Amino acid sequence: MTNTPKPGWYGFNPHERDVKYSPHEMLRELREQAPVNLTPEGRWRLSRYQDIQKLLKNSSVGMRDLNGCIPDHSREESDASKFMLRMDPPDHDRIRGLVSKAFTPRALAAIEPQVRTMVDAELAKTVPTGTIDFATDLALLVPAASMCAMLGVPLEDRDKLSTLVSQSTYMLAVKAYPNLLPMASQAIEQLYVYMMQLIDERRKNPGDDILSALVMAGEACDKLSDEELIQQAIGLLIAGLETTMGVIGNGMRCFAQHPEQFELLAAQPDLVESAVEECMRYEPSIPFTIRVMWEDTEFDGITIPANGVVQAMLITANRDPEMFSNPDTFDITRKEAKHCSFGGGIHFCLGSHLARMNAAVAFSSMADRITNIELDDDGFEWAPSLFRIPGKIPARFDLRD
Repeated sequence: MTNTPKPGWYGFNPHERDVKYSPHEMLRELREQAPVNLTPEGRWRLSRYQDIQKLLKNSSVGMRDLNGCIPDHSREESDASKFMLRMDPPDHDRIRGLVSKAFTPRALAAIEPQVRTMVDAELAKTVPTGTIDFATDLALLVPAASMCAMLGVPLEDRDKLSTLVSQSTYMLAVKAYPNLLPMASQAIEQLYVYMMQLIDERRKNPGDDILSALVMAGEACDKLSDEELIQQAIGLLIAGLETTMGVIGNGMRCFAQHPEQFELLAAQPDLVESAVEECMRYEPSIPFTIRVMWEDTEFDGITIPANGVVQAMLITANRDPEMFSNPDTFDITRKEAKHCSFGGGIHFCLGSHLARMNAAVAFSSMADRITNIELDDDGFEWAPSLFRIPGKIPARFDLRD
C-alpha cells in the first residue's frame, strides 16, 4: 500500500514567488516537508538528489506522454517539434547520435583558441575602464564568440546573431511574458532564414566548423531531414547561448559575493574546472527539468502514475545535505557528488563540454585581470527568461597588478 500525498505547495508556490529570486530557503522547506510532492495543479515535484537521479537514469520516462504529446502542447505542435530535447527514442537516439559528433571534446578544443582570442580582444576594450556589465560584456560575449567559431561566421555577425537567438529564447517564457510573443516570433523567423542560408553555404563549401560537421552528418545516408537539421541547429544555439549566459552571469555574482573564492581562483588557476562545477551547483541557470512517467513508479513510498508529469527540481537537489557537506557554502575546492545541473539519462546535456569550456574561459579571463569586485545591486536585473538568466549585472572593480 502506497501513501496518497496531500496536494500542496509546501513552502514553494512558483505563482507567488519567482524561482529566480533567492529561492533556496523555500526550496529547502519543500525538500524537507514533501520531497515527493503532488502540486494543486496535478503535477509532481521531486526535490532530493537520489530521487532525481532515479527519475532521470533508472526510470521509464520520456519527454512526451504515452500518446506522444509534449506536456501542455497540442498534437499538432508536438508533431511539428523535431528538436532532440523534446524527442523520445528511436528518433531521439538517431538525431542525437548524428549531432553529437559535432560536440566532442576534441571538436570543441579546436575552437577554444579562437574563442579566447575574440574574448581577449573585447575585454581589452572593457576592462581598463574599471566597470563592466557581467551579463552583456562577459556572459553574452563568451558564448557568442563560441557561437561564431562553431558556425564559422565572422565576429561582425555576433551582435546580430546573439540578438536573434536571445529574442528567440523569449518563446520559452511567453506564458510569463506574453508581451514578448511578437518579438520572439519575428526573431525565430529571421533566425530560421539566417541559419538556412548558412546551411546552404556549408553544403556547397564545407569547412572545419561544427555547423559543417552537422550538415555532413545530416547528409550521410539521408539520416537527417532539412527540418530536423534546422531545428537542431537553432535549438542548440538557443539552448547553448541562454543557459551558458546563466552559468557565467550567476557564477560571476557568486565570485563577487565570495571574494575569497575569487582570489583563490586567481592564485590557483588550475582550480578553474572545479570552480565551474561549483558555480553550476550553487546557482544553476536551469532550476528544473521535466519528464513524463511511462509506468507507475514509486519514490519514497509514493507512486507517481504513468503519464504523470514530473518536475525534477535540480536546483534543490544541488543543495541536498545528504549528498553535499555544508551545501549552502560556496567552495570551489569541493570534491563531492556531481551536481544535477546537466540533467541525466539519455537527455544529459549535449552541450555540457561547451558550457564548461565557455565558463572556464570567462572565469579565468576575469581572475587574471580584475580584483575587488563591487556589484551594483540596484542595477541588477533578471532577463525575461524561463530560466535563471541575469539580464544586467553592473559592477566596478580594480585592475589586478
